[in-house]
Amino acid sequence: MKNIVYISLLFTLLSCDNEPDSDMITWQKNKNIWDKNQMPNYSFDFRASCFCIDEWVRKVKVTVYSDTVANVIFTDDSLPPKELKAYQWYTISELFSMTKSIIQEAQEFEINYDKTYGNPKMISVDWDFEIADDEFTFYLSNVKKIRKDIQ
Repeated sequence: MKNIVYISLLFTLLSCDNEPDSDMITWQKNKNIWDKNQMPNYSFDFRASCFCIDEWVRKVKVTVYSDTVANVIFTDDSLPPKELKAYQWYTISELFSMTKSIIQEAQEFEINYDKTYGNPKMISVDWDFEIADDEFTFYLSNVKKIRKDIQ
């Protein structure tokens, strides 16, 4: 009888939802890595997969100075977008804010982080299963620090 009580107690303890939110812990660890690298000036390649305008889904190089998107050019022809403006793309800091909201609010998501800089390298989200076309996936790659004297 004692064993049954102990086993029941063990299952009760194991089923408690006392686990810290591992997604938020992972997010915070990677945000700390990003912050530690102190990169206000950088560039990265970005591509979206979504029900969006064509310019948004073409691969671009985003250049950021002083934590503000300064320039966006398509990687295939080095031309700037015609319809969208540079400020309509995200900085990595803005993507961290977005991923925090995704973790807290989305019904389904997957976020992968870069091992070197901690930045998100893939963000895939479905905000609400009952809403069509609210899903998107962002891909980031080729993050490079820009020296301040090169501006």
